[in-house]
Amino acid sequence: MVAVQVFMIRSISFTFILLLPLVSACKFGSTQHVQNTVPSPVPSISATPTPVGSAETGVEEAAGKSAVLRCLETKTGNLKIDKKQTFAVDFEPFKGSCFVTTYDPEYGDDPPLESSFAIYKNEKKAFDFPSQFNGVTSGCWVEAVAFQDLNEDKLTDIIVVGKCSAKSAPYNENMVYVNTGKTFTTREDANFQLTDKTTIKAIADFVKENRTMFFNN
Repeated sequence: MVAVQVFMIRSISFTFILLLPLVSACKFGSTQHVQNTVPSPVPSISATPTPVGSAETGVEEAAGKSAVLRCLETKTGNLKIDKKQTFAVDFEPFKGSCFVTTYDPEYGDDPPLESSFAIYKNEKKAFDFPSQFNGVTSGCWVEAVAFQDLNEDKLTDIIVVGKCSAKSAPYNENMVYVNTGKTFTTREDANFQLTDKTTIKAIADFVKENRTMFFNN
């Protein structure tokens, strides 16, 4: 009886010894399987968005440049176009035209003496500005031009910074042209108050502070 019990104990121990590697193998295989199911890290991809410009803005800029180029090709006879003071005009009463400044090349271009300015449309002069340089007829040129609504009537007025030569030193002959909706007018007596102004901003500020001097309304 004792011998049978000893045999059974030995058999159970032997069986446990045989099963132990199998259990270990199962555990090891299971661990490997779990590890293999963990996804590998995915590399980070940084995408820089491509800037998208406004097609409408591009078209407008191209059209503006094209209009200016057409203005610079205006035929003005023996007079030369002052490219710095020539602009495309896109407001009434001369919408789709050009503000063209010309000078006599016989006197050189620094400064461009004997300057004058006019509105051209379809290769023809459409409007001559009155009282240019406030009546001074020689030795003058255009220093700057600006287009802005000075009296808030929704019409674009024009400021011209003019210079004229003199024995001592050049002096200013500035002009403000009021847009009436049908033409441009100016007042020489009001312009004479601008002789000490040398910039567009200074002129515009003075005009806005003294509207009744330049405008009827």
